[in-house]
Amino acid sequence: MTVRDAILATLAGGGVLAFAGPPSAAAAQEAVSISTEPPACSVALTEALQLGRLDDPGTIGLRPEITRTGDAEFIVASVENRGDLLVYDAEGRFLRTFGGAGQGPGEYRAPGRVRLGTDGSLLILDILNRRITRVSAGGEVLRTVDVRGLQALDFVPAETAEGFFLSGFGGGPDGLTAVTDVVGGEGAAVARLGSEPVDRWVVNFFRAPLAVDDLGRVWAARPGGYRFEAWETQGNGEPVLRLVGAPEWFDPGPPLPGAPITAPAPSVVMSLRFAGGHMWIVTWVADANWRDNADTNPAELQLNRVLDTVLEVIDPASGTLIARTRHAEALRITGDEGLVFGVREDDVVPRAILYTASLEGPGCRSPDRPHM
Repeated sequence: MTVRDAILATLAGGGVLAFAGPPSAAAAQEAVSISTEPPACSVALTEALQLGRLDDPGTIGLRPEITRTGDAEFIVASVENRGDLLVYDAEGRFLRTFGGAGQGPGEYRAPGRVRLGTDGSLLILDILNRRITRVSAGGEVLRTVDVRGLQALDFVPAETAEGFFLSGFGGGPDGLTAVTDVVGGEGAAVARLGSEPVDRWVVNFFRAPLAVDDLGRVWAARPGGYRFEAWETQGNGEPVLRLVGAPEWFDPGPPLPGAPITAPAPSVVMSLRFAGGHMWIVTWVADANWRDNADTNPAELQLNRVLDTVLEVIDPASGTLIARTRHAEALRITGDEGLVFGVREDDVVPRAILYTASLEGPGCRSPDRPHM
């Protein structure tokens, strides 16, 4: 069973709880439109490192989560490793594993997003156990928080408390919704931020990415379009900013009738990141020749044959498009938000290719160009 199938099964069985806290926030202020003017810059990706070798005691996997720690090590979370998380050094050499499969302390069924704690610890979201585990840099379990009120796909820790901002899917009397919640240190929902009813097909095409900007505001992608909302970190008010675009390359869906769930349409916003006051957005889009490259049920490692990535850099205050680049791989941003990575099959071994990202072009000033 895939993670997607497990999410749908949980929702169908009523395993996701209806929110019982304060009411949803009111509509945000007037949206800022993303400019359609050609950008002055492009995004340059420079390969920095590769992870994954044939003799590693685990695999990079098909769609891993990767995070660089404060000690410059890399943590790889992949469902193919049955709850084990892989640790690599700064040069890409395998070091050790920690974790294990199960539901006990320090065990995982589907380890997902890994974030950094301010104290050097690691925070690991288990998508199917629906909890966040805090571990030391060496993998020792420090704390486990149940977040069972939400089928979370992404989270960011609150800066001033023990709680979290979570985004994913919830259920209720009106059916499936895409939501963003504030959760306290014990896992109880404190406030609901964004909440939108969605069709069931959206589960396969919405990754609910979150990021914190340079002003401390929490941003979330919204389903059904190229839309983003920001809240103050107190998390108990309406959105303070909305950013909306309708780029010609973005397919809002739904997927074509009869298309397999692995088909690359509609477009999927995969990752968000803030640097230098600018918002970096990573979106998966269909390759122009994807139908020629896909079978009726394409293998997951064929992602790079059917998907491209559009990476845009935007000024969220004005909506100015700073840079855009289309890259012929399925890329994401690491959990520490410092690097971009993709997975490439090399001699039947999945390898993670990590890139640094910077802006280049005659319209970009040097040396203070925003970069990741």
